[in-house]
Amino acid sequence: MSLSLKLRQLLVSVFLLLLLLPSSFIAIDRAFYTQLLTNTEQKLEVHLYAVLSELSVSEDKVELLNNALAPDFYRPDSGLSAYITHEQTMVWQSDSSLNQQFSPPWQQLPPGEHLFRPIQQAGGQFWVLSISLLFDAEDYTRPLTIHIVQTDERLMAPQLAFRATLLQWFAGISLMLLMLMLLAYYWTTKPLSRLDNEIRRVENGSQEKLSGRYPAELSIIKEDLNLLLANQNRQKQRYRNHLSDLAHALKTPVAVLQTSPLSQQPELKEQLDRITSMIEHQLKRAASSGQDVWKKQIEIKPLLQKLIAALSKIYRDKAINIQLHCADDCVFRGDETDLMEILGNLLDNACKACHNTVQVTISTSPQQLTLCIEDDGPGIPADKRQQLFQRGARLDTYHEGHGVGLAIVAELVQSYAGSLQLDDSELGGARFRLLFS
Repeated sequence: MSLSLKLRQLLVSVFLLLLLLPSSFIAIDRAFYTQLLTNTEQKLEVHLYAVLSELSVSEDKVELLNNALAPDFYRPDSGLSAYITHEQTMVWQSDSSLNQQFSPPWQQLPPGEHLFRPIQQAGGQFWVLSISLLFDAEDYTRPLTIHIVQTDERLMAPQLAFRATLLQWFAGISLMLLMLMLLAYYWTTKPLSRLDNEIRRVENGSQEKLSGRYPAELSIIKEDLNLLLANQNRQKQRYRNHLSDLAHALKTPVAVLQTSPLSQQPELKEQLDRITSMIEHQLKRAASSGQDVWKKQIEIKPLLQKLIAALSKIYRDKAINIQLHCADDCVFRGDETDLMEILGNLLDNACKACHNTVQVTISTSPQQLTLCIEDDGPGIPADKRQQLFQRGARLDTYHEGHGVGLAIVAELVQSYAGSLQLDDSELGGARFRLLFS
């Protein structure tokens, strides 16, 4: 599993957590507020009946017989007050209402009906429970409306306290869930990370097969991958053994034919040379592992240094100056034999064609590996460059270098899904650029 995929999964989990917890917080907060409104209405109803129990109505005045109401009705600015109105007239109000900027509604309710509602006044909100009753006073009936009023601040005080407590709990729960999520994420992805690391080690050649211990679900994958690796190695080795047998079987008859006096005839000699070249070419192409599922990472610089040392001895009479520009961390993802075949052919041809200088430049980026080999020789005409890569073709004007081996190079590069470019070098000769993704 790649890092970006695991990171996306973690981000999705965190997003769901951030979506679920605030939604739950809002739902609980609203449920508490709804219940708080119900409790407030019930408390105001209790106070209303307390007022009714103490109310005395006469022809000329309305009063409470005893001071038996809750203490908040007698304390200024307590947030709880009571009013009694008759039509458009205030006939009684509690002591707590004296400093309160509130006027009771003059709406006349049907007798016996009570109404609980919010009212906006003086830049604040009040919760009002009103009931309208008919009182018999001697020889007439007097309609009165009782209002029990509570400020919104008094209502919201427990709501704010509850919200602060709830926020603390949710913060603690969120932190705990996040820690558990990270722990579960690490625990569940650890086997995948180990499997990913093992696969990478198999790819770069540091181990031959997967050997770690994994859960049952991943053990099946590990066994299948090991089976694939073993089967591929067996087929590859069997294939190369057959090719080796074929090479020995063909070399002997060709060698016999080459010793025959008839082989010195120009026509036969040319055909025998072509047969020999084609055999070597096809064997090298068939032995190529560019199609391998698992491509090892081959360090390029040490291999180039060996090739340059060998070629310097072979062409010591020319005193060739082979310049190498390659970072230590440049690697080729493939088979070492294939890389040796590619670089060996190109360097050998460059040494044959050059006057005294060959330059090798290797550069790499996250997306591409570039191998550039150039010389200061006569170069290759632009109209004959494509012909150079055809199997068995050789340019008469350039026979000292860049011969049949270039067809092998081109096909090996193609087997790795790379590209081969041929143009003019700043040194004066030819420049071969190989690009691998």
